[in-house]
Amino acid sequence: MEGATSKTDLTGRYLPVAVYYEDADVVEYIRQDVPCVNRRIDEFLTLALKMDGREPIGFKLKGFKNFYLHYFKDDAQRDDRERFVTLVKVIEKATEVLGNEMFEEDRRAAYEQAHKIAEEDNAALHELPDAA
Repeated sequence: MEGATSKTDLTGRYLPVAVYYEDADVVEYIRQDVPCVNRRIDEFLTLALKMDGREPIGFKLKGFKNFYLHYFKDDAQRDDRERFVTLVKVIEKATEVLGNEMFEEDRRAAYEQAHKIAEEDNAALHELPDAA
């Protein structure tokens, strides 16, 4: 194939995207492609921390499909134009649902960090789980 060029570029820049892992029922959003460690906050939120300096660079939301079906499905059906869930809304709803439990200082700070990352990056899940 003379003159053909390859369209695969493995040197491209990392583009963060929210990904839903159906088998684990987890949404993950990591803003940087660097080594990180996970710090579990509670049954719903885990923060991803950069190895160097422990700066929060992402998060995982566990039990996402159940949470979505319980708190967002009716809203999404009313607005068919919205084909994705912004993770800022999900974190805000989780904070509301947790209520007084959110006043624990470490927990509140972790949710604020996840919210900040989602808001700054306008992170959204663009493909909803089946049956959602």
